[in-house]
Amino acid sequence: MRAVLVLICLAVACGGCSRVADGFATVPSARVALYPELRATGGKFASGVLLTPGEIRETAQLPGLRVGQGVDAMFRSTTDATECAPGYSLAEVAAYEKYEAARIELHVEETEVARLHTVGNAVVTFSDDVTARQQFQRFNGLMARCDAITSATHTEKDPSSWRLSVTSADTADEVAWTRSVIDSSWTCYMAARQRANFVASSMFCTHGSDNKAGDVLNRLTLKLAEAR
Repeated sequence: MRAVLVLICLAVACGGCSRVADGFATVPSARVALYPELRATGGKFASGVLLTPGEIRETAQLPGLRVGQGVDAMFRSTTDATECAPGYSLAEVAAYEKYEAARIELHVEETEVARLHTVGNAVVTFSDDVTARQQFQRFNGLMARCDAITSATHTEKDPSSWRLSVTSADTADEVAWTRSVIDSSWTCYMAARQRANFVASSMFCTHGSDNKAGDVLNRLTLKLAEAR
């Protein structure tokens, strides 16, 4: 009986994924109530809130991925002089004015001479769903002005220049974008989605056009919908 109930829940959670923006299936606003609020304790989330390494490898179809960086914070990858800093990664401090907690986990595949893939997922929480929606709409507004913008990181660790392209934007609850490094084949595909009091996001970096950021985000939001 428990198995039947689980299947029913999955059908309900997935059955509403009918709105598609540039290949990313998104949950209609009527389904937002399916998502419970997320809360961190002492600035940290319970273990397993994000996708496990096995789930990441399966979704990305990259069995060679290994666990990389994991932080209980948002990234600060750029300086204040960087134009369009919110789009540098899947969860940047510059993206939101106020948030309560964050968790980012990255997984990497590399050889002795080069990075082949970086795959990440993240969650950022706010005090309530109203604040989350307001902050995400602000982020979407920032990203809308960054389409086709070329910027630079302005740090010693990463002096590269890169170009942002917003591939889909829905000021209600979703945005997807790419960051392509100038004079390189390295491209990061990213997507973010607001649900309840949190924003879930994903990143898929590779040399080429194989974009699985939407697949990772879909699996993450489904997992968060089941976290009751």
